[in-house]
Amino acid sequence: MRIGGEQSGSRRNRDRGVSETISFVLVFSLVVASVGTVYAVGVAELEETRDAERVENAQRAFDVLADNLRDVIEGAPSRGTEVKLADATVRSADDAAMNVTVDPVDGPPQFWEFSSSPLVYEAATGGEIRLSHGAVLRDSDRGGASVVRGPPLVVDDDRVHLTLIRQEHVGTAAVGGSQTVRIRTAGSRARRFYDDDGVAHDVSVNVTTPYTDAWARQYESAGFDECTTVTDPSPGAPGQISCTVSDVDRVTVVWIRVTTSFE
Repeated sequence: MRIGGEQSGSRRNRDRGVSETISFVLVFSLVVASVGTVYAVGVAELEETRDAERVENAQRAFDVLADNLRDVIEGAPSRGTEVKLADATVRSADDAAMNVTVDPVDGPPQFWEFSSSPLVYEAATGGEIRLSHGAVLRDSDRGGASVVRGPPLVVDDDRVHLTLIRQEHVGTAAVGGSQTVRIRTAGSRARRFYDDDGVAHDVSVNVTTPYTDAWARQYESAGFDECTTVTDPSPGAPGQISCTVSDVDRVTVVWIRVTTSFE
């Protein structure tokens, strides 16, 4: 009886040892699987959150850049704006232009045409933010551009006030990496090209841009009667829209040349 009891106790000890080993393996496997899941899902979400915050910071910096541009338009000699790149690139583009026609009922039409060089922030994950014609545009990596800050433009029942900004870039065309770049904005003295009151005017603005839909929505929301697409943009080539407003009593057109550079 004693021998049988010892064998039974030894078997129970062995069974208990096997059970503890299996439990340890199961718990360890669960911990490894949990860590792997957190790493695979959590790290990716953290990276997406970080990238989104970087783009939001860039948009805020371009809002400040647009504010400083308004100061230059109003007479400030120059302004500096710091933009943190965070694995991104800021560059000058050459894909923007504008022509404006003012047609008074009692005289010949007046016409102005110029090209412009927007500043573009290209995010590492795709999409961009740009300063063009005094407006801030944002294009996400999923598509769908929008004007997040409109240009200096006034349109109401009685008047149209257009500020035409010929934006040019001097010096290095692009800066990339993780550094902080300072953008210097300087302007010439603003000139009043046209200012007439008391007669009806038709005004037409044609914009050459990669983001025709966004600009069309902007001009129509600002008070223009209609915007039509002249040419659609394609990869590597901008498109063009034409926006019109009719029977305006007073029209003012102000022109200014603005230069940007990287410091």
